[in-house]
Amino acid sequence: MKSILTLLLLLATLFAAAQQTKQDSLLFDQAAALLSGGKYDEALTIVNRLISNRKNAEYFDLRGEIYMRKDIADTALFNFNAALMLDPQNPYIYSHRASVFLSFQMPDEGIEDYNQAIKLIKGNDTLKYSMIGNRGSARQMKRDFQGAYEDFKTALTFDSVNIQALISMGSILDDLGKPREGITYLEKAVRLSANEVSAIGNLGFRYIDFGEYKKAIAMFNRVLELSPNDGVAYNNRGYVKYKMNDLKGALKDIELSIKYYPANSYAFRNSALIHLAMKQQDKACEDLQHAIELGFTPMYGNEVQELLEKHCLLKTK
Repeated sequence: MKSILTLLLLLATLFAAAQQTKQDSLLFDQAAALLSGGKYDEALTIVNRLISNRKNAEYFDLRGEIYMRKDIADTALFNFNAALMLDPQNPYIYSHRASVFLSFQMPDEGIEDYNQAIKLIKGNDTLKYSMIGNRGSARQMKRDFQGAYEDFKTALTFDSVNIQALISMGSILDDLGKPREGITYLEKAVRLSANEVSAIGNLGFRYIDFGEYKKAIAMFNRVLELSPNDGVAYNNRGYVKYKMNDLKGALKDIELSIKYYPANSYAFRNSALIHLAMKQQDKACEDLQHAIELGFTPMYGNEVQELLEKHCLLKTK
């Protein structure tokens, strides 16, 4: 009789555990769906509840992804570290943590994690080659342009219509001093995905380098059709209009750029160039000072400082 009772208790315990596992699985799926739908706080509430009941690598990984979407990278890193302590052979978590390292401008650590993920992943070539492409972005950040080129080339060998790899190849070829070849990749990306804003914007920017201003304008017009509040696109289109001597049109675009992206030091640099061309020196000097305050020099070099010294600090009374 005692043995029968023990067996019944064991079966009841196993049944309860199975029910709990099923409920947790449903909650996990619900949290993942909320994350995909942009409902980060609701997803976080569910994951916190799951973690309070059981420490599971998948739960910490999902919580890390939520914090990444919320732009709280340090907390995301903590969660990915916890996930890897629980499951150190999971390639997906290494890939997720790599993205955090890149957000911290730590390409060496990101490359190391992508290497580990690529080594561990089994039976999913699509994801493997996607990770190789991501590693290329980390190498580009490190200014290992040849290494990045090899990674993007490998990703495109596997999937020749990978839009992100095509865009990245267009960028890295410019870094390697082959901008015209890079344009062909960007043009292919735009042909394959007519609404891919990053491809269209990058292509427009490359056209500027070759003085193909009408093509550049067409690209930025398309970006603004798709994303009407894109401050970078307004800035780039304004610069093209400045190069075409349409100063009023250029200034209007730059003013819209600053409205939608007031922290963009490059827009103030462009505004200064337009005001100088309009012989409005005082306004140009104000623009140049704003550009300096927004950190133009460490990001782009000494051009604004030199313009400030030439037209403002040393101007005659």
